[in-house]
Amino acid sequence: MDRNSIFVLPEDAPGTFDKDDTLPSLPLPKLEETLERYYESLKPFGTPEELKNSRKVIDDFKNGIGKKLHALVEEKAKKSKNWVEEWWENLAYLSLRLPLIPCCLMSTTVIGESVGIPETPEHFLKTCALLAYQTMTFWHLIRSERMRPPSNPDGSIIFSANLFKRLYNTVRLPGEEMDEIKSYFKTAKEGKVPSHIIVIGNGRFFVLKGTHEDGSILSIAELYRSFQIINSEILENKTHKYPYIPLLTQDERPNWHKNRSRLMELSKNNKNNLELIESAICLTVLDDRMPRNYSECTQQTMAGGISTWADKSATLVMFRNGKIGCLAEHACFDGSVSAMTNFFIMLGLLEQGPIDWDIVPDKIEVPKELKFDLDEAILKEIDRMEEVYEENLNVVSVIVHCFQGYGKELMKAAKIHPDTFVQSALQLVYYRLHGKMAPTYETATMRAFYRGRTETVRSCNMDMVELCNAWFDSKTPAKTKVDLFRKASKAQYNLMLDARKGKGIDRHLFGLWCAAYENKIPIPELYDDPLYAKSGGGGNFVLSTSTLGYTINIGCVAPMVVDGYGVFYSMLRDCCWLMITTYKSSNETSSEKFQTAFDEVMMEVKEVFEASGVLSKM
Repeated sequence: MDRNSIFVLPEDAPGTFDKDDTLPSLPLPKLEETLERYYESLKPFGTPEELKNSRKVIDDFKNGIGKKLHALVEEKAKKSKNWVEEWWENLAYLSLRLPLIPCCLMSTTVIGESVGIPETPEHFLKTCALLAYQTMTFWHLIRSERMRPPSNPDGSIIFSANLFKRLYNTVRLPGEEMDEIKSYFKTAKEGKVPSHIIVIGNGRFFVLKGTHEDGSILSIAELYRSFQIINSEILENKTHKYPYIPLLTQDERPNWHKNRSRLMELSKNNKNNLELIESAICLTVLDDRMPRNYSECTQQTMAGGISTWADKSATLVMFRNGKIGCLAEHACFDGSVSAMTNFFIMLGLLEQGPIDWDIVPDKIEVPKELKFDLDEAILKEIDRMEEVYEENLNVVSVIVHCFQGYGKELMKAAKIHPDTFVQSALQLVYYRLHGKMAPTYETATMRAFYRGRTETVRSCNMDMVELCNAWFDSKTPAKTKVDLFRKASKAQYNLMLDARKGKGIDRHLFGLWCAAYENKIPIPELYDDPLYAKSGGGGNFVLSTSTLGYTINIGCVAPMVVDGYGVFYSMLRDCCWLMITTYKSSNETSSEKFQTAFDEVMMEVKEVFEASGVLSKM
C-alpha cells in the first residue's frame, strides 16, 4: 500500500474538512453513571475506611451540589456541540503558566535509517531539504483539502480533521494570565496563507520561501541550495556570539509575555519579525549538538536549545550529525496528529526515488535574515535564560527502546488486543519495580465527535490489582496467570470502548469543576477527597501512557508527576517501540530500570502463555 492510497482522497470525494460539522455532538454522560465509574476507579488505591469516606463524599455530591453543576454543564451542552472544548483548551492548556520547555511540548525522534536516510553529518543538509519538501507536500495536501481525514481502522467512522488546521502556520502566543492560539492557516478556497519556513541556527533567523510565485512548492534541489546558503552564513560567523533570542520563549509564560511585548515596543521591525516567525508554516532548527542515539536525540529535543522557538505548533530539529528531532505544541493539537504527520513524511522518504544532489537550480532566492533591535533589558533577560536553559538540559530523562522479543502478531495469537496486552504488561512492570499499583492514564480518542480531542482511560482497575497480586506469587499456576491476564486486558478493553463512546470519567469531572469555577461556586469536597488525587485526578496520574498505533512513529511528553513515568509505545509485527520519560530529580523512578523491567515482564508473559499451552513455543 503506497502513501497516496493511505493519505490522498479520490478526486470525487468530499474535502478533508467537509464532514467535520456533521459529526455528532460530544455526549454528556449521566451524573450518577460517571460517579459510579469514578468510585470503581478508586478501589485499587483506597483502604476500606478511605473508600467508605469517598462513598459518602460522592453520594453527598450526587444528591447535592453535583446536581446543580451537572445542570449547568447540560445547559452548555445544549448550546455547544462540544461542551468541554473551550474549558479544556483554556484551563487545561492555555492557563498553564509554566514554561513550555521541557515539560509541556510533545517530542519525538525520527528513525531516519528505517526509511533509508543516512544519519550522518554529510547528509545533514540533504535531510533538511528532504524533510522540508515532505512537510511542504503535506501542508499543500491539507490546504487543497485532499488529505484523507482520519478514521477508525476499517474506515467506517470518519474522525474530526479539525486539529489539522492548527498543524501548520500556527502559534501559541503568551499572555499574562492565559495564552492564545493564533492560526494563520487557511485552506486554498479560504484564501492566501504565508508559505515560508523559518530556519533558526545559532540564534539567528532566516526566511526560507517554500513556494514559487505561482504557488508551486520549491523542488528538493532548490530547498537544498537554500539550506546550503543559510548553513554557510551561520558557519562563517560561528565565532561571533549572537543573542539567543529563542531562549526567551522557553521562560515562564508571564515573563515571555512581558519580554515579547517589550520586543514589539522597541521597533516596528521587531513586530514584523515576530509575525514572520509566528505565521510561518513551521520552524527548522539547525542544532550543533550531536546526540549519540535516539534517546539522547529525543531528550535534547525536549530540553530545547539556543535556537528553539517554543511557541510554534510544529518544529523540526536537525542535529549536525544527521539525527532528527521534532517538537509539537500540545495545545494546538494532539499526539495522533503528530503521529499521522510523521507517518506521511516517512512514507514519502521511503518512496522517494534516487536524487541527483549535484543539480544546480537555475535561480534561487537568497533566504533573508531577520535581525532584531534589542536593548539592555532584553539582553539581560537572554543572559538569565541561558542559565535556565543549562538547567533544563537535566530535567527529563528519556529512553527510546525497541523491544525485539515479539510484537502485535504474538499478542493477536494470544487473542488479546495489542494495546490492552501492553497496558496489562505496564501494570506488571510498575508493580515489579515499586510493589504497588499506579494510577494510570491512557489516552482515548474522542475524534468521532464534533471537534473531539481526548478522554482519560483509568487503566488501573481491580482486575489489574488481582493480576499483579497473583503474578508475582510463585504458587500461582501458569493457567491462572493467563486467565487473570486475559481478564485484566478485557477490562481495559471495555474501559477504552466506554471512553470512546463518551462514557469516561475525567472530562465529565473536569467539566463539573469548571462549572463551579466559572460560576464562582465553591469547589466541592469531591475534589479535595484524598482518593481523588491518589487515583490520578487533577493530573496526578503516576503512569501517563498512550499508544501511537502500529508504525515506527512514536513521541513522548514528560511525566505528569515528579515520581511518575511517561510511557508511549507502538506495536509493530514483531517488535514494540517504547519511549519512557522520568524526572531526573526523582529518587523513586528510573527510565533505564523501567525499560529493563519491561523487557523482562514481556518475556515472562510470553513464557507463561507458552507454559499454559495457549501459545506454541517460538
